[in-house]
Amino acid sequence: MLIVTGATGQLGRLVVSHLLAHVPASRIGVSVRDSTKATDLAELGVRVRKADYGDPDSLIAAFEGAERILMVSSNAAATGGDTLEQHRTAIDAARK
Repeated sequence: MLIVTGATGQLGRLVVSHLLAHVPASRIGVSVRDSTKATDLAELGVRVRKADYGDPDSLIAAFEGAERILMVSSNAAATGGDTLEQHRTAIDAARK
């Protein structure tokens, strides 16, 4: 399964749209903070999992079955968060 994080953002949406043109929706999973914004993807057959870069357990669950993960960069710095720490958390979750 191919997993895309941040799939409801601008870049993530474009990536998922491109993937859908090349691979079956059943081979695509997305990790999003607000799953209600990804109902259209779920209706297409994309696996939608709610996860947050600040919640390692949610990331581990979202990444389950992944062959590859495209991690769209966090925008935590825009709100005073630690982008690098969030990325480390996501990478650690992907390793597990």
